[in-house]
Amino acid sequence: MAETPHTVLAVDIYNDKIKHLLDLPAPATEARRQPWHGRIQFHRLNIKHDSRLEGLIKMSNLTINLAAICTPADYNTRPLDTIYSNFIDALPVVRYCSENNKRLIHFSTCEVYGKTIGSFLPRITL
Repeated sequence: MAETPHTVLAVDIYNDKIKHLLDLPAPATEARRQPWHGRIQFHRLNIKHDSRLEGLIKMSNLTINLAAICTPADYNTRPLDTIYSNFIDALPVVRYCSENNKRLIHFSTCEVYGKTIGSFLPRITL
């Protein structure tokens, strides 16, 4: 965002982790001094069932889906919720991108890769 003129249409059910990036009403906020000032449009909605999603995808050149359960402890204790959240719930995004001939980048999550080689190596303490 600091190096390009792109505009981002951000969609999520919460904005608490990016509030500092969004335009805030006070004129002297940190967000207003950033190079992306005015180029992040946040839309609070749930990708599973909100009629506004298709319109937002139609407006975009590229959709990057980051929606997922991303707490490793949940992968073992809530495996079905994880699959639903990371893949099944994202189907409307995939469908709208396909129907509207829009590019989609869908990030996977670490449960796809399973254990890394590092998890099998002995721990070395110094």
